[in-house]
Amino acid sequence: MKKTAQRTSGKSTGKNAGRNLNTFLMILSILLLVAGLICLVIEPIKSWRRKQITNNALSLIESDITQNSGLTLESGAITYVVPRDGNEVAGESIDYYGDDEDVLSSLQSQVEQEEKNLPENVTLTCVGILKIDDIDLELPVWNESSRIALRYGLGLYEQSVLPGEVGNSTILGHRNQHTSTMFYRLKEVEAGDVVRFTKTDGTELVFTVDEVRIVPPDELLSSIDGDITDKIQLTLVTCANGENGYGEGYRRLVICHMSQED
Repeated sequence: MKKTAQRTSGKSTGKNAGRNLNTFLMILSILLLVAGLICLVIEPIKSWRRKQITNNALSLIESDITQNSGLTLESGAITYVVPRDGNEVAGESIDYYGDDEDVLSSLQSQVEQEEKNLPENVTLTCVGILKIDDIDLELPVWNESSRIALRYGLGLYEQSVLPGEVGNSTILGHRNQHTSTMFYRLKEVEAGDVVRFTKTDGTELVFTVDEVRIVPPDELLSSIDGDITDKIQLTLVTCANGENGYGEGYRRLVICHMSQED
């Protein structure tokens, strides 16, 4: 009698343990599913927020340019305040081109530390508006190519010149795939297309695309500095990795000359 009770008790314990394990696995599966869904929607939500902020900035900049036509950047700077955190681009990192992982890690840490020392709201200064009608692009261009600036439009590469000045002016932008915005459609631009840049004083500069090139990481820096030409040149840059088999670090360059030079 006692042995029968012990066997029955053992079976019950085993069944309970099995049920508990099944319940645990079910809860774990649900949690993993929820986590996966959250991961899927986080970047689209961030992209939507970035787009809203960028569009609002563009509207205010266009209004300021219209109202203050004739002012120079120094005497009438157009600024816009953006959040330091919260709308990061997936995979964004400092642009470093080489194969030294220790140097890359050090540079990333340096940039992250510098960003932490910034106020919660960062003021960006606009140098103009870039327009490419053929791909329905119209975005503000900030006077820096920091990670924060590139979340809300395009950034002027610090080692280049302002658009319209003698030399090469390089404008950088993300290829935002989630909303097909920023420089996502730059891949559709071809030689002969027109690129317009409106300065903060209202002056419109017209450029014509000369060529489109894809360059590997080790060739990028020599293609975007301001002193690579003695003519008025504009170079637009975005990612090309993943397109037609191009690897990590490859960039698409759209090289233009100012039409007024012809």
